[in-house]
Amino acid sequence: MASTSVNVQVFTDFDGTLSLDDTGLMLIDDHRSLGSERRLALEHQIMDHTISYKDALQEMWNAVHISWEEAWTDHLNQCRMDPGFSGFNDYCRSQSIPVTVVSSGLYPVISTIMTRFLGDKAKDIDIISNHGEINDREWKILWRDTTEHGNDKSITLKEARERAPPGTVFVFCGDGVSDISAARHADILFARKDRDLEEYCRRHSLPCIGFDTFHQVHQVVQSLVEGKTRLERHKETGFCTVVPTH
Repeated sequence: MASTSVNVQVFTDFDGTLSLDDTGLMLIDDHRSLGSERRLALEHQIMDHTISYKDALQEMWNAVHISWEEAWTDHLNQCRMDPGFSGFNDYCRSQSIPVTVVSSGLYPVISTIMTRFLGDKAKDIDIISNHGEINDREWKILWRDTTEHGNDKSITLKEARERAPPGTVFVFCGDGVSDISAARHADILFARKDRDLEEYCRRHSLPCIGFDTFHQVHQVVQSLVEGKTRLERHKETGFCTVVPTH
């Protein structure tokens, strides 16, 4: 693999970002599981701070009552992936740019989908997520850490920053509220258009790049690596915008 003069690391959320569908919601909203009405009520409680994110997610997964086989036949086999990610991942591999998935989802689901999508190339992508046990029709979420999120995505980025060479550019791609803590540790933030993370950035005047597909992420990262663009850091927020070098 060719090396790049600009050190870059890429981190991406999975559900709703790398995958276009939220795999957790596919299973939780099933009529044999919690259902969308109760799930939406829990999401409102999270926003109102009357229940923690972790406790709400615990209730959601405790209510999933479909088998592993039914999960795939009825839902997960139809999960759509971002059409630009495969090519972007190939580019990152060619430039020795590590790609890491950080997710609040379940490792057995994510890893299976990634392998089906990318084949052996998926082995090079670290997946930092919650784990899960599936026994007959009972699903149990196994939290990655003891924080209120169960898997605090910001920890992954902070630890990576400590290990990375000085000046390494951290790219984060996300779509939802659970991505906010991790996003604050990135240099370049990509927020899927018309989702909660983009709205949050808009409300709080945080620089971000709205994107529809990873084709756009690919273009920005490649232009940075090739020296066609550079970063301009905002003192107030710590985030960067990408500007032409000339």
